Amino acid sequence: MVKEFSIVSELESIREKKRRLSERESELSTPLLKDSDLIPVVHEMFKDILSEIDPLPDVESITQRKKFLFIILFLFAPSVLAGGRMPNGVRKVLEEVFPNVRPCTISNNIADVSFLYQQYKDFRQDIEYLYTEIVNRLKFKGLIN
Repeated sequence: MVKEFSIVSELESIREKKRRLSERESELSTPLLKDSDLIPVVHEMFKDILSEIDPLPDVESITQRKKFLFIILFLFAPSVLAGGRMPNGVRKVLEEVFPNVRPCTISNNIADVSFLYQQYKDFRQDIEYLYTEIVNRLKFKGLIN
């Protein structure tokens, strides 16, 4: 059986769609911050913001750690939240920020955060508030535009 020549135009169309999708993926996965040395700075901001909330949440709780991880991943490696690979250096700094937490626990928490954000309105609202406050403080300090 001879293939129909119309497949040529279909192949061209598919290649064009793949190119546009790759460009969009690249845009969406570009991090707002790249210097992983800023992670401890963001953690301090995160703790400061939590200290202003009444009633005072437990900064060391698993839930707060997961919120912080989501924000860090969104700032430094948004593609990780969609199953992408963690950039070099980010995990190491996270291990330093959470010295009493095993690396595998951090990895497991990372696997959870996207699900929690999508499924739980309170979790999502807390992250959106914390993220906005952190970004405003980073802008105020001139660390982002």
